[in-house]
Amino acid sequence: MVGLVSTLVGEIAYEAVRFVIMLALLVLAVFVGGKLRKASDAKKAAKADMENKEKEITE
Repeated sequence: MVGLVSTLVGEIAYEAVRFVIMLALLVLAVFVGGKLRKASDAKKAAKADMENKEKEITE
């Protein structure tokens, strides 16, 4: 009985640590995705701005 309870506590602790790690990875992925999205949007905006300036010069 004692061995069963300690195994149960060990399993609960393992699952809790696994949950925290997965949650941290999810939060990290959201932050990294946000930064990549901002960089991509800034690059597209700069490219569009350059194209607009080139149009104004040729007109």
